[in-house]
Amino acid sequence: MEWKKRLIAEGKIVTFEPEGVAPGLDELEKMSQGWGTAVSEALDWTRGEW
Repeated sequence: MEWKKRLIAEGKIVTFEPEGVAPGLDELEKMSQGWGTAVSEALDWTRGEW
C-alpha cells in the first residue's frame, strides 16, 4: 500500500492505533445503560420535518 504510506507522509490522512480490543455487544450494553434517549432525540431534532 504505497499510496497509503505516501498520503500519511504528506499529512493528507491521519492514522491511529486502537487503545485496546473493541468491547463486545454485551459489554457495550452494560456500558450504555442509563444513557437515556439523548442521542436519538438529538438525531430526530437534526433531521427536521421532511
